[in-house]
Amino acid sequence: MTLAAATLLCSCAPAPHSEAAYTVGNCGREVAFTHAPERVVLQDSTAVATLDGLGVLDKVVAKAGFFPPEYFTDAVNAQLDAIASLSDRLNSTGHIQITKEAVMAENPDLIIGYSDTVNPQTAGEVPILSEPGFCGEITSASWADVDAHIDLYARAMGVPERAGAVKEGVDTRVAQLDASVGSGRSVAFVYPGVEGGTTYGYGAASMAAPVSESLGLRNVFADVSERVFEISAEQLVAANPDVIVVLNSGEDNAAGAVTSLPGADSIAAVRSGEVIPMYLSFVEPASPLSVAGAEELQRVLELKS
Repeated sequence: MTLAAATLLCSCAPAPHSEAAYTVGNCGREVAFTHAPERVVLQDSTAVATLDGLGVLDKVVAKAGFFPPEYFTDAVNAQLDAIASLSDRLNSTGHIQITKEAVMAENPDLIIGYSDTVNPQTAGEVPILSEPGFCGEITSASWADVDAHIDLYARAMGVPERAGAVKEGVDTRVAQLDASVGSGRSVAFVYPGVEGGTTYGYGAASMAAPVSESLGLRNVFADVSERVFEISAEQLVAANPDVIVVLNSGEDNAAGAVTSLPGADSIAAVRSGEVIPMYLSFVEPASPLSVAGAEELQRVLELKS
């Protein structure tokens, strides 16, 4: 699965340097900036395509986490390869493992992403942004959340005037998704419990909701208000989805962790071979990568029809 999400955004000139102080609302906080960021550290790959589309990816000086090349164009991957990696260690649920000291040594003026060690409670005066979907701000997910994601980073990087073109490109692609490909079929989006760990499902507050709707699929967990929640093998078997999308962060045999669950061989998706692995950021949280993931899922479903 190779997608070049960044080509779907605009190509912009470098961000102008600004000395004017401003604030950006994020996850119930007002994040203060004294200037447009020049030294950004990423703790997550979600914002990369957005930063590239806004013309500010060159402001990133270090990264940590999972950055699969399938997310991006060759040009963006080349930029990422040139950016220092502080850590690529993930725990069993896909969360980055990194020390605060490693991040602060980069002298960042903006940190994007959340970790147990570097977050709004530990970052001191350094501005830090978290994805709204991860902090509970989104209660009923829709494609409008992707536009809000773009606006967030455009404001934070001091280039709010560039958001419109990026959003227009994304909205056009959403409008082109085909609801007929999944008509009459059900889907479950899950994150597997690798090596006996907990399996998670995705409900109405996750981007699984608009992705499913745009492709004509019925999310079997649509009646769960939470974004992500623990599920048992029995729940998945009882839901009996026609398609299972196995979200993952590169874990070995993620799909196998689902198909080997007790009773899984009775699930329609397992019987028909429609268990589809997909990297997490192709769905969650809301970003242009979610649109790219919907496009990829549409392509796979069309091939299987």
